[in-house]
Amino acid sequence: MLDSTGFGAGRSKGCRDVDPRLVQRMQAMVTLRTDEGLSARFGISYNTWRKLIAGEPVRASLLSRLEARVESLEAQAGASLDR
Repeated sequence: MLDSTGFGAGRSKGCRDVDPRLVQRMQAMVTLRTDEGLSARFGISYNTWRKLIAGEPVRASLLSRLEARVESLEAQAGASLDR
């Protein structure tokens, strides 16, 4: 249901839903589920991780950065397999 701003209830401007496939890709490559581990791997906090795995919307700018980070990590992993 949309509110008067055109956004869903509880959603603020600038937030986007996360593609569950992105979260699955991240879950496959996460090494530590701590603030330090998630920050080092993906550049996110534990609170952001909890939002992602719960399927809650996150800031669009964060999501764009995160998608690029995951693609970069996957490319690095693929390159190391090619050696």
